[in-house]
Amino acid sequence: MAKVKETFNNLIDLCITLEEMPEYTGKADEMFRHLLTNYFFKQETYQSKSIELILNEYKVPESIKGLKSLFELGLEELKNHVEGSTFNDSLAGKVLLSPQYLKAYFPHHPPSFSKLPEDVKFELLDRIKEKNGSIIAAFEKMEMDKQADKSRKIITLIALILKNICKKSGKPLAKISDPAEVIIKKIFNNTSEVFNGSQRQFSELGDDTKIKELLKTFFVIRQFSEINDLTRLYRAELTRYRKRGIKTGTA
Repeated sequence: MAKVKETFNNLIDLCITLEEMPEYTGKADEMFRHLLTNYFFKQETYQSKSIELILNEYKVPESIKGLKSLFELGLEELKNHVEGSTFNDSLAGKVLLSPQYLKAYFPHHPPSFSKLPEDVKFELLDRIKEKNGSIIAAFEKMEMDKQADKSRKIITLIALILKNICKKSGKPLAKISDPAEVIIKKIFNNTSEVFNGSQRQFSELGDDTKIKELLKTFFVIRQFSEINDLTRLYRAELTRYRKRGIKTGTA
């Protein structure tokens, strides 16, 4: 079976959540270390507590220490730090070439890269390259999300929320008689505005009557409890995008 490529697609939401926590507010270096331990290397730390210790003591570069938010981190800065000049001093290399990692993942070989069989060496180097690439891709995706959030119109936001609800709930979409854009504009006001998370926009999009009308139009509803479940999903998505709208509007 082909290996599924590791992806980290919700970095923007995770960073916003961390910034709301008092122990991380204004401390980009602590947020970065948290991401390493609990996000990018979560599976590795689960496999071995000694790897968690390595990450807890990881020396975060000065370029990150001086920041209050990871939203301020430049992509080129990040790439230079993650990739390093060699496999050994790359971010993933410092973890995956450690004796602790080698003991946990290659228990039948000596915990030293130079003593590993050639095929295992190549496998390990591929892991390092892929992990470094996944970390960089996550920050690139966060930058793309930031730019999208800055220019997303309300009508696009509503369509995106409906799409996410469909994915998360598994509920089938209903057949609609008019184009989706026409229906959405009949229910909500000012849909051509860019969504910035303002209280006025949040109140309009969070109107319970309008939410239920929207959901009943776009989804097949068979039981009363289903509309309540979908409404909760809608509100959760709206709140998530509101936080992003406010953050990217000030970033």
